[in-house]
Amino acid sequence: MLTRILLFVTLLAAPGLRPAFSHEGHTHGDEPAPPAAAAPRAEAHSDLFEMVAVLGPDRRLWLYLDRHATSEPIDGATVQVTLDGEDLGTATRASEAVYVLANPALERPGQRNLTFTITAGEDMDLLPATLEIPAAAGALTAAPVSSELFATALREPVLWTAGLLLLLLGVAIGRTAAPRPLPPLVVAEPPATGTRPHALPSGAPLPERVAAAPAVLALAAFVLLPVMAWAQPLDAPRRQPDGSIFVPKPSQRLLGLRTGPAELGEASVTIHLTGQVVADPNASGRVQASEAGRIEPPGGGFPALGQRVARGEVLGFVVPIMAAQDRVGVRASIAELDSLIIIGEARLRRLTALTGTVAAREISDARAELEGLRQRRAANLPAVTGREPIVAPSAGLISVVRVAAGQVIQAQEPLFDIVDPARLWVEAIAFDPATVADISGASAMTAGGQALRLGFVGRGMTLRQQGLPLQFRIEAGAPGLAVGQPVTVLVETPRRTAGIVLPAEAVVRNPEGGQVVYEMPSAERFLPRPVRVQPLDGQRVLVTAGLESGARVVTSGAGLIAQVR
Repeated sequence: MLTRILLFVTLLAAPGLRPAFSHEGHTHGDEPAPPAAAAPRAEAHSDLFEMVAVLGPDRRLWLYLDRHATSEPIDGATVQVTLDGEDLGTATRASEAVYVLANPALERPGQRNLTFTITAGEDMDLLPATLEIPAAAGALTAAPVSSELFATALREPVLWTAGLLLLLLGVAIGRTAAPRPLPPLVVAEPPATGTRPHALPSGAPLPERVAAAPAVLALAAFVLLPVMAWAQPLDAPRRQPDGSIFVPKPSQRLLGLRTGPAELGEASVTIHLTGQVVADPNASGRVQASEAGRIEPPGGGFPALGQRVARGEVLGFVVPIMAAQDRVGVRASIAELDSLIIIGEARLRRLTALTGTVAAREISDARAELEGLRQRRAANLPAVTGREPIVAPSAGLISVVRVAAGQVIQAQEPLFDIVDPARLWVEAIAFDPATVADISGASAMTAGGQALRLGFVGRGMTLRQQGLPLQFRIEAGAPGLAVGQPVTVLVETPRRTAGIVLPAEAVVRNPEGGQVVYEMPSAERFLPRPVRVQPLDGQRVLVTAGLESGARVVTSGAGLIAQVR
């Protein structure tokens, strides 16, 4: 009974042990305050540093130090803290770019003036800030079970519900593990060696270790719940009623957010075209059959996809096929040529034996006639017994294989395609030829985000698909490309336009489908700014409207901020 009462008191007191750190936050001018559920916090910045100080429920001050321009965390710095002119000492490094300070002065409620002296390498700066310490922070040493704590729990429906559920769970476990009589002839413990099993009498209690389960549970709840209550608060990112997004510094570190200044400049007007990867005609080849026949593999077998071949390498053989009537005619012609060759050889021997008597011209004519007969026979013989080799017209990788052993093919049928992956082109279609009359540069972007640097080769003079074909050479090696792969071609023109140049990943889509960038007016607040952009080179965009020069814009991780709800 005492155990259950202890568990009941512990579970009711646990919600009250949670410090009531919720407040309206510290504001700077007209800047909206952090969410009401956030821990007390203060922020300050200079041209070099940005500091966010969070007062945790453990009465320690957690400090997050970043570069102001880029939001890059600064690790290994020295941070000295002063509270209302009183030196609190140097903050200790808790983790990467996170510092912590514990001092009894942080328990005094009220508005406090903080001064941070930061030294990071050769950079040094002084940052003032104001922290509002709520009265609840100074009352943490009060008795955990009191009317004020119960009132706090009642004002927190979530905590009250959690405490009630834990209470019911503890009662259920307590009833399950309560001592109860065992039926007779039930062995409670395994018998020792050499002894007979024994039975507990009816009504005997459970062993002590089982009956102590409720006490263990109550003790664990009594110890763990206050520990959980004293843990550092993890403020969650959320959207605020004014449309801004609150992202605390720990979440920014996890998301890898980076920022940059919006600087006004000029860039070339870029035109978007749809294109695809094609093979360089000077470094590729297509193998076709010159006549109908049956395919036979070479000694090492047919080349496989992706296999590198050299120019002139034998890829296979074509055995000509003929109708039966044609084959009989060819064989008859070969037999006739064989007989004429025998006669010619005999005649040449006789004339050669009569050298000096027979004119030399007659011997030469006989020899030439014999050679012609032999050539005619050699030309007819492959039609019935020979095969034609298939050779590679260029060096490269086999990209297409359309053959199989024993396959019968027709003349001009494509068999292999050979591509050099180091020499690929991009072909695009421009439906307005006037816009690409002058091309100063070009780049391309694959669907996976791979950027390609292009060099202009030439334009066609005949429309194709109601558009003008343009060809570009891929300047640098681009592994992983395939012939026929679609790409987006960005053609730069000599025309210039003013705007703000940002990385392409800084622009994201909002739920309505528009393009936005996220401005960072303060350390943990982000504002979506609808903008109008033009692509530049696949990695950068030009913001022409919707963003003011000098604003701090999220350049990395904007897509993750857009998912905060």
